[in-house]
Amino acid sequence: MQGDNIRMFTNASILVVSLAALILMSDSVSAFAPRSTMRTRISLNSKGGGALKMGLPPQVAAGLAAPVMYGLMSINEYMTHRWYQHAEISKVGWWKSLGMPKVKGGGHVEHHAETLDDMTLKTDAKWRESPAAKSLDDDVYRGTAFTWLTSGIMTIQMCISVIPIYTLLLGFSLSTTFALLFPSMMIHALIWNALHPNMHGLPDMPISGGAPASWMAGLRNSKFFKFLYQNHEGHHVLGGQGNYNVCCPGTDHLVGTYIPEAAWRPRQAASLAKMNDNKNSNNVDPVLA
Repeated sequence: MQGDNIRMFTNASILVVSLAALILMSDSVSAFAPRSTMRTRISLNSKGGGALKMGLPPQVAAGLAAPVMYGLMSINEYMTHRWYQHAEISKVGWWKSLGMPKVKGGGHVEHHAETLDDMTLKTDAKWRESPAAKSLDDDVYRGTAFTWLTSGIMTIQMCISVIPIYTLLLGFSLSTTFALLFPSMMIHALIWNALHPNMHGLPDMPISGGAPASWMAGLRNSKFFKFLYQNHEGHHVLGGQGNYNVCCPGTDHLVGTYIPEAAWRPRQAASLAKMNDNKNSNNVDPVLA
């Protein structure tokens, strides 16, 4: 699993570095220096004629910086969670027709198999001896936390959309773009690590391993965190077939994969009742029975 992450990180790094190099070599972006106007001149032919001007007024671009970043984070989180972690890209026709390798999801599918509908994790002997459970044993967080490597991969994925949008469309310099991106991704990782391992009864991530959960642990009883918890709870109850956003809600609502609590809570209640019945029947004294 670690090897898959490193290969993914390397390939994404090459892509982003190539993209950044192309932008930096372009004479239309003036080395991404801060601009007093938001105009980007892009030549449409080799002689420089027929230039296309793009960009937004500075005040508009500044006002859009935060919501656009949030939107891109929501989309990236959704796509990563659904198409990579749940390996749904492997089911797409064009992916299979191109002979692309089957995506394994980095242990996330196994995490779902291990999670019960009350969000606790299976601990029975049969499960603990299964290959899926053993594949998570090397990770104390059992696939639920963001390490620094995971955060780096997510940040590189974000660069693919953020760099062109913020430099070419919104008119920010490259340094300003990164000054907006890096703190945003840090906040995302802090929220993830404060929310996800804890909701499955796992320990908090320390700063030595990733974004420290303790920095936002005090917000776990806030309305925002309670919504995130409930939303991700539904994701598990639905078998990973909806509510893909975890920290940045929005894309699920736009593409029709958001499932409200009223639609999945009865299913959870029935599942928990069955779990309790099984637990009670297993605890019956055979003499009294």
